[in-house]
Amino acid sequence: MLHLMPATPSAPADTTARYFVKHFTDEDGLPQNSIKGIVADKNGFLWLATENGLTRFDGSYFFNFSSDNLPELKSSRMARIYPNDTVIAVENDIGEILTVSQSTVKHIGKELPGYQYQQYKDTKDDYYPIRGWPDDYGAHFAKMRPLVLPQTSDSYFSVYRDTISHVKQGKVDYRIVQPQLDLQRLFVSGNQLFYLNKDGHFLGWERDRPVKLPLAGELLADPAFSKCKMELFWNPAARQVFVYTDRACYLLQPEPEGRIRGTMVLRDFDLHQAYITTVYYDQQNKRVFLGSSTKGLYVCTRQQFTVHKSNASGEEVFYAQAPFPGNAVVTASGLSISHNGQFNWLPLSFNHENTIEKYTLARDKQGRYWGRDGYSLICISPDFGRVLYKFHMPYLIGPVYTDPEGTVWTAGKFPGLYYLKNGEPGKGLQYLPAAVNDVTYIKEGKLPGVIWVGANKGLYRVHLPSGRTDTISGLEDGRIRSIYIPKPGEAWITTYNKGIYLYRNDKLMALPLDRKRYMATTHCVTEDADGYCWLTTNKGLFCVSHQDVLDYADGRQRDLFYYYFGKDQGFNTNEFNGGCEPCAFKYENGDISLPSLDGLVQFTPAAIRMEMPDKGIFVDWMEHNLKPTAPGEHLALPNNFKTFRLHISTPYFGDPGNLYFYYCLEKDGRQEDLIWLPISSDRTITLSSLPSGDYRIRVRKLKGFGKDQYIEKVIAIRVQEAFYETGWFRLLALGVLICLIIVLYKMRIRRIQEQNKLLELKVFNRTEKLQETMSILQESEELLRKQSLMHKHLLTAITHDIKTPLRFLLRVNNNEPSSDRLQEEEIKTVTYESLYRMHYLVDNLIHYMRTTYQTGDFSEEVIDLPWLVEEKMSIFKPVSDSKGVQLINHVPSGTKVVANKLLLAVVLHNLLDNAVKYTVRGSVAVSVEKGPKTLTIHVSDTGSGMPQAVRDWINHPENDGTGHAGSTGIGLILIKELLTMINGQLQARSGDNGGTILSLLLRRND
Repeated sequence: MLHLMPATPSAPADTTARYFVKHFTDEDGLPQNSIKGIVADKNGFLWLATENGLTRFDGSYFFNFSSDNLPELKSSRMARIYPNDTVIAVENDIGEILTVSQSTVKHIGKELPGYQYQQYKDTKDDYYPIRGWPDDYGAHFAKMRPLVLPQTSDSYFSVYRDTISHVKQGKVDYRIVQPQLDLQRLFVSGNQLFYLNKDGHFLGWERDRPVKLPLAGELLADPAFSKCKMELFWNPAARQVFVYTDRACYLLQPEPEGRIRGTMVLRDFDLHQAYITTVYYDQQNKRVFLGSSTKGLYVCTRQQFTVHKSNASGEEVFYAQAPFPGNAVVTASGLSISHNGQFNWLPLSFNHENTIEKYTLARDKQGRYWGRDGYSLICISPDFGRVLYKFHMPYLIGPVYTDPEGTVWTAGKFPGLYYLKNGEPGKGLQYLPAAVNDVTYIKEGKLPGVIWVGANKGLYRVHLPSGRTDTISGLEDGRIRSIYIPKPGEAWITTYNKGIYLYRNDKLMALPLDRKRYMATTHCVTEDADGYCWLTTNKGLFCVSHQDVLDYADGRQRDLFYYYFGKDQGFNTNEFNGGCEPCAFKYENGDISLPSLDGLVQFTPAAIRMEMPDKGIFVDWMEHNLKPTAPGEHLALPNNFKTFRLHISTPYFGDPGNLYFYYCLEKDGRQEDLIWLPISSDRTITLSSLPSGDYRIRVRKLKGFGKDQYIEKVIAIRVQEAFYETGWFRLLALGVLICLIIVLYKMRIRRIQEQNKLLELKVFNRTEKLQETMSILQESEELLRKQSLMHKHLLTAITHDIKTPLRFLLRVNNNEPSSDRLQEEEIKTVTYESLYRMHYLVDNLIHYMRTTYQTGDFSEEVIDLPWLVEEKMSIFKPVSDSKGVQLINHVPSGTKVVANKLLLAVVLHNLLDNAVKYTVRGSVAVSVEKGPKTLTIHVSDTGSGMPQAVRDWINHPENDGTGHAGSTGIGLILIKELLTMINGQLQARSGDNGGTILSLLLRRND
């Protein structure tokens, strides 16, 4: 029998507001630990007046303005910050005024912009403008001079002892007398003067008429207020007033109804111990900034999440949860925790023999709870007081899940699924042969008859009741942590070390991870009523818009914005727990409970304020080649710069993990294929050695959820052209290049000409040698031709002119009797003629061979032509007389001709011989015909005449001695060959009365 023990009394919930405190000192970048004033500008930066400069704080970095980077500033010791509606005015210890606008120091001077009460330095009736409360210097100067409390740009309150004077435009408007006045309880809020009495009541004035004001808000409930243990902290520059009680700080705000409301902004912080002198409250983000006189800056942020845990230190590690009556949750260990944080140990928690493992817990329609213990499936009563059923399995059980119809499902280190239809134990566990194994998570689909199963290797979709299993491609090696199915056709899958996947429209897509890859192991996805999905990891909590994810999957959005919550938001640890089912719990009212390694994190999603990084991007400083340059949106860099750096900032006091900075370098306005690179954690962009041209550095950050939620800063950079890239240099270079080309061309031409000359010389030398060789060959050829011609002519002459006469002589001188024997006289005559012809034929042949073998020039001389003709006629006279031929010399005496005598004699000899040969009983006459420059010798006969073919051969100028041999004797051939040597021409024609006239044309010599 099971004995139930009574539940322990409920422990009260702790609803105390908690704050996360960050402390910054000079070791964290603060220039000095004494802070005299705090104020925020319109862009969201925080400005701190320190004794080593005016510092701008963006939530991560301090950017200091001092004499180090402001040469015109004489002192870096800041004294106070004045209230102003348009700019921030800061005064140093020597009266210099630094004017801040556009989140940087714009001016340094002596006059306070827009205000008229800063006069105490140069007047005799000087006074002291307070810096706020507390102000040790103000209490000291109050005994000697009036104190100034600023009101508007042209009015202020002057306080001296018990009298308060209102000064407007330099004149006293009215006075207020307040006995026993404590200066450090006076303050101005909403342009109205107030006073905090020592009894805790507030007094105000309508001009000079005092009015008591009631108090409202949380300050009334503070025990210290009833004991009048209060201290005023006034920040005139920020127009904020605070009351500090015992370790609690309240913001005072006048209300239109005539009340002053005190709202707690900080608790459990000792302002005195930290030497706090100035307070600034960021009401939107519920963040308090505390400036210390010796310890730097404290930033206190109210935590938004509540962690619930028990009083047993061993039970603070939470996994599976299930709903429990009373708007509470129950864990597998039997711990019940209500929505407001009260916890109870239920009866079963004391029975250690029947405990169930904490990794899975499901509640069915009957209110029973189902869990596991190793190999056992266990059912527990609705009051979590006793074990109702146990089912033993042959394998280790994994998750246990109940679907909306009440069916209990389980699986584990075994194939298939087991289930109890409608949670009825009587029918026993039924087996579904699905192709799944080593199951880690079970989730019903939004479509009937489908259940999703995650395993250590893969994601599956099981169809009921057949058990047909679909394997989701792409997750075969994925270790599934959880499955979230918001609607049919859409599933979110978290994995171990592989991030989050979206399965939608039968397509699987991996969602991008955060920059630090914390989301690589995401445990659970829980969606709230506003469409935001909360993602638990081992490194904190993320939030993403459901619609953003769908737009990203459809290609309508380029980036996803994940909002990050870390331990400073109220978690005891950043490590949330997963590997359990369910991995999170959602109350009916929409509140969410998440298991962690140290407590249950519970929150109302609609009440969580997400501080978006929606402020602008600013450039703090620039430098090139390690030399500072004035920051701006346009910058010119020299061509030979080695490195260029710029530092950016943006005011953001939330978790730095929510800042996603990227930059790209765009050249000449070309936006295609831009590569966006993440900016390093020090927010410095470094470029080096860019070619000349126009560039744009585009710095971008995501400012929140939604499509294309970007804030962008563009810095235009012009890298100046090098001297060799300028137009005039290019023209000069072009001219030089053209000149160089011309010079090179001329040098090339000259070289080619020289080479041509050398080549010509070589060719000439070789040609000359060839010509010499050709000459020798031509001479040899000519000699051979002449020899061949001579042989031919000799053969012809011997055949025709020698052999025939010899045959005739043999015949006529034969001693044999003959009937036709010639008479003796005739024989003598014929014998003489034959021998005569043979004699002169041989003589001609000798002359011919002599001229043929003679080389060189033939010498010329003046020849007496009548004498030469007479000499040659005398040779032929015996023959001519025997033939009855009369030789007549008609050449006038004194006729001279210039020629080679031997050659001309051979020509005349052959002409006369030819004429006598073909003439019988006639005459042969030689005459001359004188022309202007020529002398023509005519040899005419009355013989039988010359054949036409022979005359044509003679008259053709191109015929030489080689052209005709058939009917031409050797004499005519010899004449044709010798004509070229004596520069003569031979012409033949028929005579008027028969016969032939041969004309020899020679050069005349008078």
